Amino acid sequence: MTSIDNDPLFTSLCNEKTLQSQKEGFFNEFYHSVAENFTGKSARWLTEVYQKVPTDQERLRLIYEDPVVCYEVQGTLEHVEPVFRAKDAKFSWQRREQALKLLGENKLQQALIMACQAVMRAPGQGVDRFIDKGLTLALALWTRAEVFIRMLDGKRGLQDLQLASKCGLPVKQNADYYARVAKCYALSGENSRAEVAAKLFHQLSGHNDYALTRLKEDMEDLRVLKQETLSVEVERTLPKLAGEGENSEIAGASTKIKLAGSKEDPRGRYVIAAADLGPGEVILTEPAYAACLHPKYFGTHCTACFSRLIAPVACPDCCGVAFCSIACRDKACATYHRFECRYLDLMIGSGMSILCHVALRMVTQAGTPQKVIQEGHMLRDTFCAHTEHRDPEDHFKRTLMTAFLLRCLQKAEFFGRRTTEAPEPTELELQVGAVLLSALQSLQFNAHEVYETRITGEHRFDTAKVQYIGVGIYRGASMFNHECYPGVTRSFLGTSMILHTSRPIPAGAVVPENYGPHFLRQPKPVRQRNLRSRYWFKCDCRACNEDWPKMDKLPDKPRLRCTTADCGNALSYPSKPSQRNVKCNKCKKQINLEASVKMLEASDQLCTTGAEMMADECVDEAIELLKKGITLFGQVAVPPHKPTLVAEESLRSCFADKGNANRY
Repeated sequence: MTSIDNDPLFTSLCNEKTLQSQKEGFFNEFYHSVAENFTGKSARWLTEVYQKVPTDQERLRLIYEDPVVCYEVQGTLEHVEPVFRAKDAKFSWQRREQALKLLGENKLQQALIMACQAVMRAPGQGVDRFIDKGLTLALALWTRAEVFIRMLDGKRGLQDLQLASKCGLPVKQNADYYARVAKCYALSGENSRAEVAAKLFHQLSGHNDYALTRLKEDMEDLRVLKQETLSVEVERTLPKLAGEGENSEIAGASTKIKLAGSKEDPRGRYVIAAADLGPGEVILTEPAYAACLHPKYFGTHCTACFSRLIAPVACPDCCGVAFCSIACRDKACATYHRFECRYLDLMIGSGMSILCHVALRMVTQAGTPQKVIQEGHMLRDTFCAHTEHRDPEDHFKRTLMTAFLLRCLQKAEFFGRRTTEAPEPTELELQVGAVLLSALQSLQFNAHEVYETRITGEHRFDTAKVQYIGVGIYRGASMFNHECYPGVTRSFLGTSMILHTSRPIPAGAVVPENYGPHFLRQPKPVRQRNLRSRYWFKCDCRACNEDWPKMDKLPDKPRLRCTTADCGNALSYPSKPSQRNVKCNKCKKQINLEASVKMLEASDQLCTTGAEMMADECVDEAIELLKKGITLFGQVAVPPHKPTLVAEESLRSCFADKGNANRY
């Protein structure tokens, strides 16, 4: 890959997209109000003053001190105040009543939606004593627990009951509480605990034998219904890495890959195979260094781990985000969310891109300014920012965005309680701001979209669709260079990235990733333009150099490898059986291609059978057959070849199915 001059207009549009996702956000107005100050007599301020400042930290300092822009910058930042959706006890009470009404009508799914909204909007214990005597949250959880019991979900029902108890629900003399606990344990198959809870109910109900008999009948009915509608929740785990031991160079990587190149190398640092790799080998399982959920999924996915929400747990203070569990909530509220909570809606309203949120998250999750500065050295060494090539106007916009985010951090007391309300940063704050500004530049080239597979019908593959739900930054994955014909397929489990090889890669060869433009879906001119303007390099991969056609024009018959050892030549596929004995124009030897043709036919058959296994939803069997077919093809032929490329795409779908996959 070679750096080249970009298409200035398209590059500007690409750069802007990585900074601002909404034109209507107020940041755009903020920028233009500041930019008006360096037009006219100060028209050269950007190039003759700003651009000549040598470091990000000093450029950030400049916008607070230079009289050309500082008054507008500081005047605007002074108005930054918390903007967030607060709790509402009355709204929660209304939703709870609606849930109970729907429950009575046996409309369980609608009742669950109302109950979840009641939980999310309820203030904590004692916050609003005029409604429910301050127990709105406990009663919302109590109601949702009953919905889960009716839906035969004992595990989640029990979690809500336990949480309701922690939120103030009286349980010591509450017979009904232990009746529900007994039902939850019965649904979960924990019969001994169910019996203990039933005995407590019996005691607290005044040894009412009739009530105990009715409870036990209900428990048995629930067990029977659970058996009749048995559904197994599969707990997904990260796959085991190929090879032995831990990779000392790349965290979370297999020992079968290693780093090559250097910062001075035109290709930078990149990943090569340390040993021969076959298709389907796991070469990376890496948790995100930082990841942010797209705002439009705040109501459907956990903001911490990206799991789809079923029984959302709320932040104690805001209604803007939700968590899948108490563990995710507590971890988030102890670190990044306590600084983002009251300013998240303001930041979204600014129109900033999700990459800006990831940059902020890299700071807030560190917890302290000192830790941010320490991590900043590592981040600059790992992720390229290309500051020296960035247009001064684009850099200035990112500096202005940094000033806005830094102001949010000041107001959220990330730096502790300040002695002044003025937005002008201290030296410590400037150092943190410099890390933010560096991240706002490097994320353009290093961030990865996190996706899930959405299954909308009966068949898990025919109705599957990739949906991007967030963005993450990964130190190990950022080391992979791009090719338009990738050697790996990317999937996710939560926010952790998994890379499987998608084709054979010999030891010493580059292990390429794909940044988006794939030769199967985009013609060469479109790919080249996108890569030049979005990632600032010209791709000279094999698919580009040979100008491979898109999927619909791919050949059904590939070129075959010369069978002479170390020759490496590719021979035309013989159109007739009589043409299978040919002379190689490289090694000058007579080559019989009969065995190669038969192996290719066997490869096609394996891939076809693999596709049939996918049609039958036998995922593991399909993976094994596809791996064998792709391996066999690599031994006798060279790409592009339509059936094999279809098999590689099918393999990608199978691995995605084992990651973030949800039915809708």
